Amino acid sequence: MHIPLIDNPPPAGYIYSMRANVSLLIPFDLGLELDFTGKDAKEIVREVSERPTPPLSFRGKSFEGARLTASLYRFGVGLIDLSFQAEGEMDFLALLSCRTEEISVGKTPVAAWAKGLEDGLLARARKYATYDYQRRMEELDLFPVFVFEKGVVESAPAFLEKNRKALYGLVAGEPNYDALSEFVLGEEKLINLGYYENEVILIKRFGAAVSSAESKTVLEIIRLALSLHWSLRAYNFFLDRELDHAQSLLDHIPPWYKAWLMPRSYQMFSREALDFVKDKLSIVDSLYNVSRQIPRIESDWHLRTIFKNVEKEFDIDDLSKTVEVKLERIEDSYATAREFLSTNFFIAVEIILLLSFAWMVLDTTLLFIIAKK
Repeated sequence: MHIPLIDNPPPAGYIYSMRANVSLLIPFDLGLELDFTGKDAKEIVREVSERPTPPLSFRGKSFEGARLTASLYRFGVGLIDLSFQAEGEMDFLALLSCRTEEISVGKTPVAAWAKGLEDGLLARARKYATYDYQRRMEELDLFPVFVFEKGVVESAPAFLEKNRKALYGLVAGEPNYDALSEFVLGEEKLINLGYYENEVILIKRFGAAVSSAESKTVLEIIRLALSLHWSLRAYNFFLDRELDHAQSLLDHIPPWYKAWLMPRSYQMFSREALDFVKDKLSIVDSLYNVSRQIPRIESDWHLRTIFKNVEKEFDIDDLSKTVEVKLERIEDSYATAREFLSTNFFIAVEIILLLSFAWMVLDTTLLFIIAKK
C-alpha cells in the first residue's frame, strides 16, 4: 500500500479522507430459469431479502451498520449486495477494493458467509423456476462498487487526475497500482462515463467508483450487467460440460460391423439432442430478451450509454458470441452423430444382405453340384 511520506508530500489538493457507501456485489449461478408472479411478473429482478448483518471487519477496522440485500434475476442468477459505509484515504479504499476477500462478516470470511446463504436463496428461487439445468457453476465473485458521498468530488477532472493511480487500483483490482507505468495507464485508460460535468462513473472488470446524483440508478445498471456477465459465464460452464458429454458419446459410436447396437445408439443421440434443444431454447431466450425488457434503459440516452459501456467492461458481447458458437457446435455434433449412425446402419444392413445373398448363391451352387454327383 502506498503511504504518503513527509519528505515526499502528495500533490496539492490530495484528499486524505473520504467517505463512500460500498456495495460488495456477490453473484452466483442458480442453474434455473425463473418466471415471477404477482406485481413483479414483468420485472427482470425480484428482491427476496433485506436485513442487517453483523459488523464487518477488515485488517483491524470495523464497519457498523452493514446490510444484506438478496435479489433473484429472471435469467437464473442470484445476487447478494453487502452494503456498508467506509471512510479513509484513497489508498485505504483502493486496498479494500483489491482485498475484498479479507473482509469478515462477524467472524466469518465473506466468501464463506455468502456461500452459507446460497441454499436459502436457491429454495426461494425454485418457487419461480420454469426450467432447471441441474448443473451449476459453484464459483463466487466479489465485485465492489464505491459510491462517494456528496462533497468528495468537487471537480471531476481534478479528482481523477489527483487520484489516478489509486482509482485505477480500486476499479482494476491491481494492488500494486502505485508502481504502474505510464504505458499501462495509457493503454488501459480510466474512462469517465459521467454524463454531467462533475459526475464520476468509473468501471472496470474488478470494481467501480461512482459520484453521481443518479448513483442509485447507476448501481442498478452495474448490478444488472454483472448478473448478465455471470449468467453468460454459467452458460459457458454448462455448455463446456455439454461439449464434453457429446464428445464422450461420439467416442463410443458403435462400428459398422456392430449393426445391432446402432438403433439403440441412434435413439440415445436423438434423446440427448432433444434435451439439448430444450436447454438451447431457454438460453437463447435469455440472451435476446433481457435488455429488451428494460424500457427505462432503452428510452433514456444517458442510461443506455452507461449500460452499453458497462456491458463492454464485462465482455457481454464476446461472451454471448462464445455461447452462441458452442450452442451451434453441440447441436451440429448431435445431428452429425445421428446422420453417421443412420448411414452406417443402412450400409451395414446392405452388407449383411449382400453377404446373405452371396451365401444363398454359394449354397445353391453347392447343392446343385452335389445333386449332379
